[in-house]
Amino acid sequence: MIREPGPTLTGVTKPIPGELMRLALPLLASQGLRVAYQWVDALWVRGLGVEATAAVTTSVFVMWSIYALNDVVALGVTAYVSQLLGAGDRARAGVAAWKGVRASALMGLAGTALGLFGARWIYVLIGADAGVVEKGGSYLSVILLGAPLPMIALTCECVMRSSGDTRTPLLIDLIAVTLNAALDPLFIYGWGPFPAMGVAGAAWATVIAQAALVAGYLLMALRRHPAFPLARRAPGPAVRVAGMAKVGLPYATIGILFSVVYLSFSRAAARFGAASIAVVGMANRIETIEYVVSTAIGSAGTALVGQNLGAGRPDRAVEAVRAGLKWNFWFDAAVTLLILWVPSFFISLFTQDPEAHRLGVPYLRILAGCLIFNGMELVVAEAVLGSGHTKVISIIFTLTSLARIPLAFVVPAWGGLGVLGIAWIITTTCVVRCALILAWAARGTWKKGLGDELHGAAPIPPGTEGGMY
Repeated sequence: MIREPGPTLTGVTKPIPGELMRLALPLLASQGLRVAYQWVDALWVRGLGVEATAAVTTSVFVMWSIYALNDVVALGVTAYVSQLLGAGDRARAGVAAWKGVRASALMGLAGTALGLFGARWIYVLIGADAGVVEKGGSYLSVILLGAPLPMIALTCECVMRSSGDTRTPLLIDLIAVTLNAALDPLFIYGWGPFPAMGVAGAAWATVIAQAALVAGYLLMALRRHPAFPLARRAPGPAVRVAGMAKVGLPYATIGILFSVVYLSFSRAAARFGAASIAVVGMANRIETIEYVVSTAIGSAGTALVGQNLGAGRPDRAVEAVRAGLKWNFWFDAAVTLLILWVPSFFISLFTQDPEAHRLGVPYLRILAGCLIFNGMELVVAEAVLGSGHTKVISIIFTLTSLARIPLAFVVPAWGGLGVLGIAWIITTTCVVRCALILAWAARGTWKKGLGDELHGAAPIPPGTEGGMY
């Protein structure tokens, strides 16, 4: 079959450590900027009180469900595009990109519907007090109305990352987050000619910024950016959304359950007051310092794993995972020590409420115990996504997530632990989950990639079937 030539993929030719660094650094900045959407809103609304902070930080767990829904397609796009490009089939990679972006736009309408009819009731279901329900419903209803925007943008970023370009998405993210930060005080507090809209103003600032994000990717598509393959049709076997969903659905379940678990944590914490709810949300935002680095390294590994498996180089795919684990360990160790040393500093970024500080300091110190393990599992799980083998990882995450839900309503009552019991649940289950994921990855079954689905049977070279370490 004649394949349309595409740009040279340095990920299949140049040394892995250098390529991983080249992809990971812009990804790290992009991940940080994405988290900044919630950080910026939370930091600006803290002047409205702890209820406003609880409303904004808790809304993140709902948005994760929406983003996880998008993962059904976006993660399949990542595996398909990276492996097809690695095999030199740019035209069919473009079809995968086109169908993925279109599917993301359609799925985003589910979030819009939830914003129209259910935003307020989400806070009622978690048992928040009246003030959090009012402010949370006001914020979340607006954020959800614009749900298709971040979903489209995330899929577009997956396409460019799979092509080996993480710098362009970083630039687009930077413009959007800067716009969000500039609009927040205008809309929240009514600076200048703008009316004061409170927490709803923070939501509108975010939606406008996300619209700018999508506009940036649309511009890349119109300019036919070399790292953004798009095609309505291509010769060869059909590329189907169902095939991509088969890859993405198991892993998307992880994100959805993660949101359900944290909503359960919030409901369990609600028994102990608004400060406890705020601590769960704030600690999660603080934990993202480690999360964004781990996922950036893992996502860089995703592109390299997919490209090299597509090119028939599973040895280089394994090298990408190993390098990511080494780099991430040292960063996570440093973050762990920092949080143990000055936990009150991180809490003060969100609130000066004395009760939130009293609970938040020991909560963070308990949570610090799982950061290294959490980082290891994220690097491996994210990198292996490039292979398209997501079922086993999904099962491991699902079982530990389901175990967390009943524990959230039992453990806090033991010995008067209160909200600190939730921190112990998170730390313990993270350690167990990490051990299971590393044991599975070491078997090496993921190294066969999606050869059967994309090109027909394509056995991996003899002697490379198993093992990762």
